[in-house]
Amino acid sequence: MKDKKEKKPKKEKKEKNEDKEKEKVREITDAAKLRTKLEKLDAKIDDLKAKKQEIVARLLELEGTSPASGEAAAQLVTSG
Repeated sequence: MKDKKEKKPKKEKKEKNEDKEKEKVREITDAAKLRTKLEKLDAKIDDLKAKKQEIVARLLELEGTSPASGEAAAQLVTSG
């Protein structure tokens, strides 16, 4: 029987990809390209914030807490 090769954890691959991405950013000398990358990141962040607000609103709804009631809503929205 052949021995099965041990697979490397996926975390190592992810770390390598992040390193490559960081290197790419460091290598870019064109300000327009960097500005484009920044705008894309901002768009992704805005999308994630919108999703977070939807989740928080739904969570408050399920827990029976109205979004207008103070502390619980404020804690959930500001905690992330």
